[in-house]
Amino acid sequence: MALLLKILLAALPAVVAGLPPTATVKNGTYEGKYVALYDQDLFLGIPFAQPPVGELRFQNPQSLNSTFGTRNATEYADSCVGYGNSAAWPYTLSEDCLTLNIVRPAKSGQTKDDELLPVGFFTHGGGWSMDYSANGVYNLSFIVEESVKMGKPFIAISADYRMSFWGFMASQDILDAGVANLGLKDQRIAMQWINENIEAFGGDPAKVTIWGESAGGGNVCYHATAYGGRDDGLFRGVIAESGADGSHMKNLMEPQQIYDTIVGIVGCDGSSDKLACLRTVPFEKLNATITEISGSFYPIVDGDIIPDLPSVLLDAGKFTKTPILLGTNADEATMFAGTGVNTDEDIASLIQSSGLDANTTEILMALYPDIDSLGLPANYRVQPDGPVGKQFKRSVALLTDQMFLSWRRLRTDAWSKYGAPAYSYLFESPTSSSTSHFTEIGYVFYNRIGLGYAAGQSPLANATQDVLDLAKLTTRMWISFITDLDPNNHGEPEQTLELGKEWYTHVVSNSIASQYFKTPIKPTKQNPVKSMLKIDEI
Repeated sequence: MALLLKILLAALPAVVAGLPPTATVKNGTYEGKYVALYDQDLFLGIPFAQPPVGELRFQNPQSLNSTFGTRNATEYADSCVGYGNSAAWPYTLSEDCLTLNIVRPAKSGQTKDDELLPVGFFTHGGGWSMDYSANGVYNLSFIVEESVKMGKPFIAISADYRMSFWGFMASQDILDAGVANLGLKDQRIAMQWINENIEAFGGDPAKVTIWGESAGGGNVCYHATAYGGRDDGLFRGVIAESGADGSHMKNLMEPQQIYDTIVGIVGCDGSSDKLACLRTVPFEKLNATITEISGSFYPIVDGDIIPDLPSVLLDAGKFTKTPILLGTNADEATMFAGTGVNTDEDIASLIQSSGLDANTTEILMALYPDIDSLGLPANYRVQPDGPVGKQFKRSVALLTDQMFLSWRRLRTDAWSKYGAPAYSYLFESPTSSSTSHFTEIGYVFYNRIGLGYAAGQSPLANATQDVLDLAKLTTRMWISFITDLDPNNHGEPEQTLELGKEWYTHVVSNSIASQYFKTPIKPTKQNPVKSMLKIDEI
């Protein structure tokens, strides 16, 4: 009788028994926590690779090689070291930061224990130099909760990866050693961990969608072309919000200078093996040195995970032919254009700062004339003594196309050319005169309480009902793609769609004409947004 009682108790769901949820993976068991407010199980701070410290600093990520009994997974782990506006985040920064977080509908909820759920794996942005997975703006509970409500539950995962000098430094030494683009390789090994272990959490390893915004959107596009488009079976779909994987790539000149400067300051310039020397520098000293150095860190062509320029790989069809959902915001570059652009010389300098030559600069200046009505944001009027320069709208239009829209077009053309499903969007906020970079995040994550936003910055806090309806539609389109590989199974009624009067669906060229996007159609009562169009549907 005692044995029978033990068996019956063991069969009860953990939450019913008042016990925390657990999941047994290949090297041990993780104990998470149940959140009754959202009826979800959370498993936080789970390592997916060996800590990249000591001899593993500036090395390719290494798979876990140890086992354990039961470990607590109820708190976010340390964040990877980053620099910039997110440097004030409340979590400890550390080199030991390669962890992921899992949010799933609770086993006691509507999900059957034997049903494996689709998975959405999100990587944050931040210019490959800052931000972190625990940032409240990326909280996964809201979108997972909505997925259950719409009858399309999925498991959401986020991860931290090495950034800045720690994850994206580049030099000839780095290329020769085969240790470039470490942040991308961190994400890749996280995908491998998910592939091997997500079934223990109720997820389907064959139904993983990789998903990111900004640099994170660039990351997932890099994974689509990784190793020349090699399909390792790690994902079946891609969501890229405002991704710009190719526009930031530069030659080795600038990163080599940054590398040489840092090597010299920390005293490794005389070493025969500068990388080995850098691995011995105390973290505090190296971190302080990097903090004082100006410059940007981006992925670079390394002949390995990035074997060639993305444009070359796309043209040759060297990408996974998995379905993709990608798009941009209407006025992306208001965040990047700067406010002091007044003259043609300023515009030329802005163009050439991205590495373009004089001839290309001249062509672009002709294509983007200083005509206010052609600039972005479209409904913004530059005042003579206003807060921005006289050619601000010209610079925003040029950089928005160069950094974001051109890459959206290039990718959708490539997917169409090679017969792969692609869905594209152009997002415009109904609450602002400008829809800058990052604006869509609150809508996608259905963050109605403004978690993670500074006071007054949340697009949904105190929003009107039509804005909330638009956010719900956006969230449900993302959920629909993660679960069905089609954003149109969102289940929202037509009257809700008509409320999103400033949200555009895209119209694209067909694969035969191979032209760029046509003018987006503004939805009206006569022409409501009913779906997100696929490339070959016109």
